[in-house]
Amino acid sequence: MWITVNWLFLAQYCRSTVETTKSRSCPILPATFKETDLVGTWVANYSFNEIDTLIIREDGTYKQIYGEPDIQRYESDWQKLWIEYRDSGYIRLHLKEMRRCDTVSSICEREGGGIDPQLLWAIDYCENEVVEMPDEVVLIVTGAKDVTPRGIILRQTRLAGSEWTWSFHLQVK
Repeated sequence: MWITVNWLFLAQYCRSTVETTKSRSCPILPATFKETDLVGTWVANYSFNEIDTLIIREDGTYKQIYGEPDIQRYESDWQKLWIEYRDSGYIRLHLKEMRRCDTVSSICEREGGGIDPQLLWAIDYCENEVVEMPDEVVLIVTGAKDVTPRGIILRQTRLAGSEWTWSFHLQVK
C-alpha cells in the first residue's frame, strides 16, 4: 500500500513539474527518416540480462518477445501499431497491448498491456509531457546522439519519479 501511495504522490508531483517545463531534450529525427525505417527487429537490454524484443513489420503490426537469453517469459501475438506525428518533429509509436517490461513484474504481467494511469504516469521526456498508456506502450522515435543503424532509436517514456529510462536499438544481422 505504501508503494502505491508513494507512486501516486510522485506522479502528481511530476505531472505538475512536467507541465511547467516544456522544452526539447532529445535529438531530432534524421531528415531522411521514413516510416519503413521502423521495420525490423528492435532490442532493449534491461538489468539482470532481461531482453525485450520488438519485431515490427511493414503491415503495421508488431510482436513483443520478453525474457532472458535462455528463458522466454512472454511472447505476444501480432498486434497493431500506429504512428503519431508530433508538432515538435518527434514521432510517437503506439504499440497496442504491448507490455511494459522494464520495471517491476506486476507492470509487465498486466493483462492488455500498458500501465495503469491511476498508479503510474509515463513522461515523454523529449517533449516534457505526460502520456497516458492504459492499453498500449508509447515509444518516442528520435534521432540518436551516437551512430546507429538508420540514425534512430525507440525510447521508452520515463515513469514518474524515476531518473532513468531504456531504449530499443535496431538489431543488425
